[in-house]
Amino acid sequence: MTFEILRKQPVKFYHQNGLKIFEPFKAVDKNKKTLELSWNLKPDYSSIMAKSTYNNDMSIYNIDTTHNGFKGISLVANPQKKEIGEVLNLASLITFKENNISHFDVFALRDYIQFYAKYGFNIFSNNINEILHNLKYLAKSKEEKFSDMVYSAKYFRSQLEKNATTDNKLLSNNLISDYLRTLSRNGRKIDADDLYSHTHMRFSSLDEIRNRDYLNELLDKHEINYKI
Repeated sequence: MTFEILRKQPVKFYHQNGLKIFEPFKAVDKNKKTLELSWNLKPDYSSIMAKSTYNNDMSIYNIDTTHNGFKGISLVANPQKKEIGEVLNLASLITFKENNISHFDVFALRDYIQFYAKYGFNIFSNNINEILHNLKYLAKSKEEKFSDMVYSAKYFRSQLEKNATTDNKLLSNNLISDYLRTLSRNGRKIDADDLYSHTHMRFSSLDEIRNRDYLNELLDKHEINYKI
């Protein structure tokens, strides 16, 4: 009981290199094994680290903190399938919120696009071939509950083929992101090869508001005493 209370202490912060960052705190992975989260700040880029107190495994999320905004560089979670990557991403979003950052950009390889979409990131691409490819993939869905999304995918595809405006690209990117997010939050993983390729993704202050309830559920699940 004492250990549990210690683990659920409120997350505290301090300032360093112009950034408000969290002091080391405890969380748990999927199997309720304890992780210690901490920052390692460097001049060019920084890292959030998750260290297992069970066997000393270390997972790292490298983030560029040198510009106005966050830029995710690489996330390596070890071992996989224990939701350690999820905990690292939550820790990054805690820092995002505390610093009132306008946007958090990541370059997502094909296998990670659905992972980031799950937490509220949206595809942020100007590549018309990519957008059309992803809309075509969504339009193939036969599930009744996605009928509105399928209709929208077909509509935006026809619009983009006539006039690839910035608004049409943005709405199309958000549509496919919402589709991936819905699947992911229902425990359904797509074949990453069905997506166009790697892409840029963005989490904004508006996405923070839209996804707050879900993110807070995850924070509670991993026993992190913080609210988005």
